[in-house]
Amino acid sequence: MNESLKAFLALNQAVTLIHSNDDQSLELKQSATDLSQSIQLCTDEMRQSAVKLEQLLKNCYQDLDQAEEVWNSKAGILSIPKDEIWEQIAQISNADVRIRNLRKKCQIEVLRELKESWTNRVTELKKQWFTEKNTGKPKQEAGLSDKEGLIKGLEKELIDQNRQIILAIKHNIEFLDKELSNFNINLLESHISYYQIKDKNNLLYKISNFRYNRNFLFYVKGNVSKPLIDSVKASWDAFVRDSFLVIKREQFNVFSSIVLFFIESSLLSRLDECFDLAISTLMFHLTFYNDLLEKQNRYEQEIPQKWQAEKQFLDQLRSQIDKVQTEIDTILNSISTS
Repeated sequence: MNESLKAFLALNQAVTLIHSNDDQSLELKQSATDLSQSIQLCTDEMRQSAVKLEQLLKNCYQDLDQAEEVWNSKAGILSIPKDEIWEQIAQISNADVRIRNLRKKCQIEVLRELKESWTNRVTELKKQWFTEKNTGKPKQEAGLSDKEGLIKGLEKELIDQNRQIILAIKHNIEFLDKELSNFNINLLESHISYYQIKDKNNLLYKISNFRYNRNFLFYVKGNVSKPLIDSVKASWDAFVRDSFLVIKREQFNVFSSIVLFFIESSLLSRLDECFDLAISTLMFHLTFYNDLLEKQNRYEQEIPQKWQAEKQFLDQLRSQIDKVQTEIDTILNSISTS
C-alpha cells in the first residue's frame, strides 16, 4: 500500500510542477487539473481504507492483549497453593451437605410444626364457637351473636400464625446466611485476581450479583413480606362476605384447609428461593475451584520450553501488527500533509 502511496504522491508533485510552470500550454495544464482530481479520488480512497483498517486493527490488538493476559496468568495460577484450593473445595462440599439437610428439615419438621400450630388454633376456635355451652356437644354453625367474635378470633389467629411463619423463615434464613458467611470471599477474590481481565471481570460480576440477591432475598424481602396474610386475602374476603348471618362449621373447615395449604406454599416458596440462591452460590464457588485445579494440572504438564515458544510467538505477532499500524500511520500522515 505504501508503494502505491509513493506513486500517487510523485504524480501529485509532477502535476503541481506543471501548474507552476508558465511555459506549459493551457491544454496540458487542463489535463494536469483533471489528473489531479483523479489522483485526489485515489488518495481519498486510500485514506478511507486506512482509517477503516486502523479500526479493524484495534480488534487484532485486543485479541492479542487477551492472549498475552492468558499467558501471563499461568504463573499466577500456578502460585496458588493446592492445599488452599482443596480446603476451599472441602468447605464448599460440607456446607452443601448441611444446607441441603437444613432444607429437608424445613420441608418436613418446620412445616409440620407450623401445620400443627394452625390445627391447634383451629381446634381451640371450634371449642369456643362451635360447641354447645350447655351440653358441650359440637354444633354445625355459629349464630349471629357469635359470628363477630369468631371472625375477630380467626383474624387474630391468622395474624399470630403469620408472625410464627415469619419467625420460622427468619430463623432458618439466619442459619443459611451463617453457612454462606463462613466462606472467605476475600480469598476467593484473591484467587480470581490471577485470571485474565475478561474472565476476572465476569467472575467478579457474578459475585457482586450473588451479594445483591442474597441481601435482597435474606433481609429486604423478609422485612416487607406477609406470606400468609397476603396469600389468603382473597379467600378471607370471600369467607367474611359469605358469612352474612351465620358461619357454618363446614364453611369454617374449608377456610381452615385453605389456610393449611397456604401455610405450606408461603413457607416453602419463601425458603426455596433462599435455598436455591445459596446452593447456586456454592456451585459457583465449586465450579471455579474445579476449573482452577484443572488449569493448574494442565499448566504443570507444560514444559518451560513450551512457555518460551508461546511467548516468542506472541511477541512476533505483536511485531507484525505494529508494522501494519506503522504503515497505516504513514499513509494517514502523508495524505493529510500532501
